[in-house]
Amino acid sequence: MIRKGYIEGYYGKLMNWEDRSYLLKTLSNLSLDFYIYGPKEDPFHRADWSAPYPKDTLIKFQGFKQEASKLGLRSYFALSPGVPSGKNKQAEYKALKEKIKQLVNVGFDDFAIFFDDIDSEKNGNLGKKHGEILNFVQEILNVKREDSLIFCPTVYCDSFAKGPLVDSEYLKVLSEEIPVNLPMLWTGKEVVSETISDLDILALEDVIGNPVIIWDNYYANDYCPTNFFIGPHEGRNLSEESVIGLGINPTGLPITDSIILHQVEGSQETEEILKQFGVPDCFNELIPFFRGPFNQDSSLVDIEKVKSIKVLSTQLCIEWKSDLQLEWSPFLWTFFNDLNFLLKLKQSEDKKELEHWASRRYSNPLLKVIFIREENN
Repeated sequence: MIRKGYIEGYYGKLMNWEDRSYLLKTLSNLSLDFYIYGPKEDPFHRADWSAPYPKDTLIKFQGFKQEASKLGLRSYFALSPGVPSGKNKQAEYKALKEKIKQLVNVGFDDFAIFFDDIDSEKNGNLGKKHGEILNFVQEILNVKREDSLIFCPTVYCDSFAKGPLVDSEYLKVLSEEIPVNLPMLWTGKEVVSETISDLDILALEDVIGNPVIIWDNYYANDYCPTNFFIGPHEGRNLSEESVIGLGINPTGLPITDSIILHQVEGSQETEEILKQFGVPDCFNELIPFFRGPFNQDSSLVDIEKVKSIKVLSTQLCIEWKSDLQLEWSPFLWTFFNDLNFLLKLKQSEDKKELEHWASRRYSNPLLKVIFIREENN
């Protein structure tokens, strides 16, 4: 059975401990399997990974680990030692060892090493360096339990190979350096993949044959902060023969992410899940616009359709009151403001309306480039 879980690995959000506890309970209630801690906004995870955690933070981690264990969940602690720290190699290795020791001392026995989004040439030298780090960490941990150490490579999707996967020097050298049983995180053909199938993983196995855990960015919105996606988990056709796990890297909005975990678990329909979370029935009319990153609804070409949907703004933006509505409020207001602009534009074709709308979304330098280019055309 493919294990499923949650990856706190996004940009732009840093949840509090109550939020994480809420998600742990959701994972447990849905009989899901793991939680990977690795938020980009935690400086001690990434930007300043070599610095030790303060004692008060370690106490919080200890409580988090204990709660996860009581709920039957595996909790992975992720570090990003591939990000340059300004120290020499010997000092970096010493800092990495001390950092891991900190987390082991508060109970962690499952770790992840993230080499994702490193600004470096993805060549064989980088693959060798990352292989050395992984072997060093494995030696420190004296790994005995299956999957106690997992990693995300710098080439973590097909498109980052800049050509056929089998020609990736980074992956080829990395595969030569590390044990073949070390599980690897992979996002598919793209950072956000429309589909992921067994055939995709077979192509990967031609260059690196390590077990695969899908890092799924289907619901991620850190690259599109005015949008969010809440529909069914689609386009994944994977079996135990190709992957051992799937982790969802979503939004950092805890109630929204709980809904997403229900979608990933897959036993309920979307409308049933939303009703369970107190979402007003009228939102069902908007689901096509928030369904997923590859489901683009084109039904708003008709001006009467725009008007009928715009009416829902009062119910969803003003009358609906809940913690979930607070999470969705910025996205709902943006959606309805855009509908209002669409109406005005369809009715007047006024360039000033377009400039006013764009001025609320883009910085002044970009705004000037857009409209200067338009005038020149």
